[in-house]
Amino acid sequence: MNITHLRYVALAMPEFERSRAFFTEAWGLRDSGAVLDGAAFLQTQLDEPFQLALFRAPERKVVRIAFGLPSRHDVDAAATALEHAGVPTIASPHRLSTPGHGYGFQFLDPDNRCIELSADVEPGVAGPSGPVPQKLAHIVLNTPDIDGTTAFYRDVLGFRISDWSEHQMSFLRCNPEHHSIAFNAAPHAAYNHTSWTMGSIDELFRAQGRARTSGSTLMWGTGRHGPGSQVFNYFVEPSGYVVELIADGIEIPDENAWQPQVWQRTPEAMDLWGTAGPPSAEIRVAMTGVPDAGHEPARA
Repeated sequence: MNITHLRYVALAMPEFERSRAFFTEAWGLRDSGAVLDGAAFLQTQLDEPFQLALFRAPERKVVRIAFGLPSRHDVDAAATALEHAGVPTIASPHRLSTPGHGYGFQFLDPDNRCIELSADVEPGVAGPSGPVPQKLAHIVLNTPDIDGTTAFYRDVLGFRISDWSEHQMSFLRCNPEHHSIAFNAAPHAAYNHTSWTMGSIDELFRAQGRARTSGSTLMWGTGRHGPGSQVFNYFVEPSGYVVELIADGIEIPDENAWQPQVWQRTPEAMDLWGTAGPPSAEIRVAMTGVPDAGHEPARA
């Protein structure tokens, strides 16, 4: 499958209003103004109609993760391939109801997460430039079966493995960016964190300053990761989701020249600069998240 990019993530928000205020004020996303089932649809500088959807719900969970495909033909071909592979589908290709519409379908990954593939989505109006996220960079998910889940995204969906962090994390790409999705071995399936690309290290620090001035505590950072080489810092938003700002990560323009490596899980690999220190117990607990049973079929 020729998946092109991470299109959006939809999350259930127990603290809906406080979380919306965090993402629009502290984080710098723009509310698109679209209304659907009481959700908020937030934009980055990318011309996607939205890259984060917030839904009112009593518990945290991943509602949907969406990826882009080049054309309607690719959507139909992907649906057929997944059907032949025995992958459970939620809906066959159709016109989508989310902002920007488009043509796509949903299916379930090995951890029962709702994944969407789509094309022909109407472009949104890009958000303002400056120290605000350029785009949603990647999502990291906890999984009780890192080998099986990684193999599904590689062998069925066509992602490529960029690196491993021992046998604890796998980093997968669908375009030249080091990873659009990553998996972390854990006792249960859950959200770990999302990451948001800033245009420069200077803009990352300015965004960090805005978040801290808005009352958010810097939970881990600033440092530079080993896998992916991104400059990073982490916050926890009001509903309890971990979110990361990154800048200056590597790209992989030549597929044939890249050889995945296995990074050791040492403080030096987690932070090449040694400025952030190891993750605190508090941020580790936040990244572990709450168990997420995944997609719940609609009741008749």
